[in-house]
Amino acid sequence: MARSRRRKNDPLELIAPIAGLVMLVGMVSPKAREAIFAVSIAAFWLMGIFLVGLICFGIYRWTTRSLRSTSSRSLPESSSDETSSLSVIVPEMEVPNQTRNTRQKSIAELLEQLHSIDWFQFEKLVALTYRKLGYMVTRRGGANPDGGIDLLIEKEGQRTAVQCKHWKAWKVGVKAVREFLGALTDAGIQKGIFITLRGYSSEARQLAEKHGIEIVHEVGLAKLLEATDANYDPETLAILRDTSKYCPKCEREMVLRTAAKGAGAGKQFWGCSGYPRCRYTMPVSED
Repeated sequence: MARSRRRKNDPLELIAPIAGLVMLVGMVSPKAREAIFAVSIAAFWLMGIFLVGLICFGIYRWTTRSLRSTSSRSLPESSSDETSSLSVIVPEMEVPNQTRNTRQKSIAELLEQLHSIDWFQFEKLVALTYRKLGYMVTRRGGANPDGGIDLLIEKEGQRTAVQCKHWKAWKVGVKAVREFLGALTDAGIQKGIFITLRGYSSEARQLAEKHGIEIVHEVGLAKLLEATDANYDPETLAILRDTSKYCPKCEREMVLRTAAKGAGAGKQFWGCSGYPRCRYTMPVSED
């Protein structure tokens, strides 16, 4: 019974009756014969397209398999504990030499201008830079008793104290960092940034790292300025191009004078324009 049911349901047995019926209809009706011929031609073309596509797909698979095997042999072998990454196959994009040279020139120009400005402009420049980076800035330094804190910057509820030292010839030592740390503790501020031009001694670096104080030298500051497009910003350029000097005690402008008597007679020095109310002076070469 099972064998007879399978034979009855076999679709191949239906092909012969259908073919015979189609031939019979074609012999009786010319229009049917034309339709059958057209269908046969279409089926032939479809079968040809299918076979051509199948051959092309086989050629493509064979070609890409050869390329994959060749590239896999050319890749360097990695140790078992290394994880694979795209950097092995796709190298990092290199910055064009022209772009790199332009950037280096830009930083060099900024560094030269940073060394030419006064301590007062330096402090103003740092304040302006953080303001352009989205911080709210409060100035506490200058001629005021800052207690080791020149600026207070705040962003997203995080307050940070900033100390600016426009020292062009001296490195920041451990004493200056220790005083800044004391000012942070006294003000109840957790985070501090120390900014200078020359650099830091190894002891100063160690103390700053121990207490989480961020230290910034001239290159770091130049990069901050570059991030704010300082070379094209009118406010920043006005500070960088200001050659005036200001008194650290009263913030009046300093004027260049020549000593008329004493051991330094004939030598030039910077004197406060508020003289005789303010008698602050400094040598021409003072940093």
